[in-house]
Amino acid sequence: MVQGVQESEQVRAELLRVLNSRRKKQVPLEVYPANRHKAYCQMEASPADPSVLALCPKGDYCHDNAPLELEEEDLILTTEEGEQGRVPVLIIRPKTSGTVTTAPRPAVVCLHSTGNSKETMRPFMEAYASSGYVAVAIDARHHGDRGHSPHAYAEALVAAWETGEEMPFIFDTVWDIIKLMDYLTTRPDIDPKHIGMMGISLGGMNTWFAAAADPRIAVAVALIGVQSFGWAIAEEKWHARVASIPYPFQAAADDFGREIIDTETVAAVWQRLAPGIMDKLDSPHTIPAIAPRPFLIHNGKEDPRCPVGGLESVLNKTTQVYNDMGVPSHFKFIAEEGLGHVVTPTMAKETMCWFNKFLVPEQPGMLAN
Repeated sequence: MVQGVQESEQVRAELLRVLNSRRKKQVPLEVYPANRHKAYCQMEASPADPSVLALCPKGDYCHDNAPLELEEEDLILTTEEGEQGRVPVLIIRPKTSGTVTTAPRPAVVCLHSTGNSKETMRPFMEAYASSGYVAVAIDARHHGDRGHSPHAYAEALVAAWETGEEMPFIFDTVWDIIKLMDYLTTRPDIDPKHIGMMGISLGGMNTWFAAAADPRIAVAVALIGVQSFGWAIAEEKWHARVASIPYPFQAAADDFGREIIDTETVAAVWQRLAPGIMDKLDSPHTIPAIAPRPFLIHNGKEDPRCPVGGLESVLNKTTQVYNDMGVPSHFKFIAEEGLGHVVTPTMAKETMCWFNKFLVPEQPGMLAN
């Protein structure tokens, strides 16, 4: 077990090194009220399925024999210098009377998929808040209130390939999440030891890497987001993932004078956009680093963007690490039969059950306070 802990610390140190490698000038962490403006839906966005979102399980917790009322906050969190260093934050929580002091509540951070925004996570947030959690969401880099046009994310990915100055695919948002944790752990309405995180697709990847980087994330769930980038390159199973964000790969192919995007081009782009993601920071190393904290991975069995075939070694190693730490029930992998890259009501239900089981297991009644 000692060896496993040491390996996890080494992986975490390497991940933090990479996250810090392209940072702009650091500024004090500040929070102030947000002024809403037009939040562009990026052209890569997949429309949310209303039938799924409507089935997000709502809590039936009551206070004084009445359902919990909810209230919202819109904030800006500064994480570094520059426009993208201002992170829009949405918080939805049970409403409290100004004269009543309540105990800090567990919190769940909800992370959106490619092309979407924090607003698309409202059904999940309202489900958690109505169950007594404080629900939190942010816009990923170049998304939502941080996207100046429907092409903002695509342009940022191409610029990252051309200049190597930013890491808009996963890592820059993971940096923001760590700063978000700095803030959330200071809020009097949030229990700092009971902060969970869930995400969909890109949000699932952000959850995976944030949990590996920051042990303050107590419980995590990644929906249709976990894959092995190195395996996909070796087995040439990268096509569906690349097709979801083709712009930097096409730009790289043009720079290399190639008529088509090939495996060498894909590998070069991944290394430029997210250094180490195919080797030292790939899932066989970063997923086990989350142990012993509870982590649920829920994929579609036929998902071409997150091929289940590439996760065999990841699952074997991670299962062994959790077993060695004496908490085998803290890791779970579900591959939903016949399912591609979509979110289902089953995933929403499993996610809620995971948080209810692990985020406040010792005080199951605290959510109703």
